[in-house]
Parts: sequence; structure tokens; C-alpha cells
Amino acid sequence: MTREELRAELMTQLWRMNRMDMIELLREFIEGETAALWFMASAGKDRVSPSQISDEIRVSRARAANILRSLRSKGFVEMEIAPEDRRKMDVVLTPRGRRFLEEKYARLVRNFDAYVEVLGDANISELSRLLKLTADSNDRLQEKIMQEKIMQETASGGPGRKQNDR
Repeated sequence: MTREELRAELMTQLWRMNRMDMIELLREFIEGETAALWFMASAGKDRVSPSQISDEIRVSRARAANILRSLRSKGFVEMEIAPEDRRKMDVVLTPRGRRFLEEKYARLVRNFDAYVEVLGDANISELSRLLKLTADSNDRLQEKIMQEKIMQETASGGPGRKQNDR
């Protein structure tokens, strides 16, 4: 296979995976409301700040505020004045929020268990090895992208300039 064919095949399979129910469930734990609840439950603290949630789930402060507003309206979190600084607010996971998260997580685990059963131990081990390799190579990938960007900027005479702008 050529590089172009390999790239096309990889993109096709990733798009197919993206539509899987299991990936959709997992995505909820990575972004949005469930991700905020998951962070709060796994942070090892009774309370977290809205900015910690924003940083952890990689959303803007405004988006985090909207997520927290929604979670509050569902009774999954409460906002309390921070004891160490009364000008700030902390977010606290409620028992209702914890139950919701536990139910959601149990569904995710059932889906992954079924996936392991369907693919088999050997295939899951190989897939896990390849996914680890992929995740571990992210730093090298970002470095390569940055180097290519610098080379393009140098060739064009500086950041944001095109060759014919000079």
C-alpha cells in the first residue's frame, strides 16, 4: 500500500470507529457534562473549582460555566463558597450526580466487556499495544508538526507571510 492508501484506510477505520456505540459512550467521559462529573468523582477531593474542571476537560471557562449550570439544574452538582477564599466558588458532586455517573460508567463497562468478548483476548492485547504506541507517539507527532510549521514560516519569510507577500 502507498502512504496515501495507508492514510485513507486509517482515516476510514477511525471514522467507522467514531460511529460505534462504545466510542460514543466513551466520548461522554472525555467531553461535556459526564466528563466534568467523572473528573469530580476521580479527583480525590470533595470539592473542585470551576477552573479545574475547565482545565481538566479542556473547555473554555464559559463552556465550563454552561456545563455546570446544566449539571446544577439536574441536581448533579452544587456550588458552594470556597472555604479558603469566600470570593470563589467550589463545585461539589451530589449523591444524585454520583449515582448518575455510576450508572453511566456501568453501561460503558458492559459495552467494553462485550467488545473484549467479541474480539478476543489476543486481539484486544494487540489493539491495546497499538493504541499505547499511538498515545505514546503523540509528543513526537506534535514535535514533527511544529518543526514543519517552522520550516514553512522560514520558507515564506516569517509567521503568517506567504512567499508572494514579500
